[in-house]
Amino acid sequence: MKKMLFIFILLSFVLMKGHATGQVSELLSFDDKSWSMFYCPLDMVEQSEEWHRSNDFEKDSWNTGCWRGYIGHWSIINNKLILTKVVREKSTIDSLNRSRSVYVEMSHVFKCYSKYATPKGIFASWVNDTIRIGRGRLIRYNHMAFDRNQEEEALLIIKKGIVTKVKYFHNRIVQGHSMRDFGKAIVHDSISWDGISDNVKRFLFRMKVNHDENGHVDSFDLKFYKLTPEQEIIMKPRILELVSRHRNDILVMQILDKYVTETYTFPIVRPKKD
Repeated sequence: MKKMLFIFILLSFVLMKGHATGQVSELLSFDDKSWSMFYCPLDMVEQSEEWHRSNDFEKDSWNTGCWRGYIGHWSIINNKLILTKVVREKSTIDSLNRSRSVYVEMSHVFKCYSKYATPKGIFASWVNDTIRIGRGRLIRYNHMAFDRNQEEEALLIIKKGIVTKVKYFHNRIVQGHSMRDFGKAIVHDSISWDGISDNVKRFLFRMKVNHDENGHVDSFDLKFYKLTPEQEIIMKPRILELVSRHRNDILVMQILDKYVTETYTFPIVRPKKD
């Protein structure tokens, strides 16, 4: 039981792909729908420094899920990217002495960006970029910045704050369950340790999956850690055979019209002798 607990904890650790924190997105109203916007236009202009020094930013407005300290509400109006509202999260204490969070508007931003003001809001004419937006079910997620994909996505090509082109995508899972399930499967499967010194109790391997034009698993690229070149020669064909047995469990996704598979690191732990 202790061994399996150790394996599960180790597997959970190595499947983590980043140490940064996932960030809450900006909000966008576009095409009569509400979208998450994985881009922060306010941080791309000189006035942001002045605004960040304003009284709008207080100590209780920061959290690890929103390092920028605010959430912008945007709209595409007559093909223009317009900022309509900015809010921040604030901690308060209610009448029963319970802590809760509320969102309050940050009015000072409209003073700092007054030269971009229009009757509808702040016109982000400084933006010349391709902005990714998403809505619907979460297909892929990394706990790092905006490294995620939703079921529906679009790329907005913006020049001088004006949307000049839009391309829509439908992201989906092609096959497999999850890489965590795949990892559990190979950890619980058997593999021969013949020819490997008893001093080697475990090793790690990093797996990149190559796929064919239909998104099916085609081949594997493996990188080994904590094995000598001689030990790697012994174990590599065994690991290839092991992962091939579970190839149908490997998660493959179609993201922005491309088939993608994440790269993960897995542990192989030597079973204890009876």
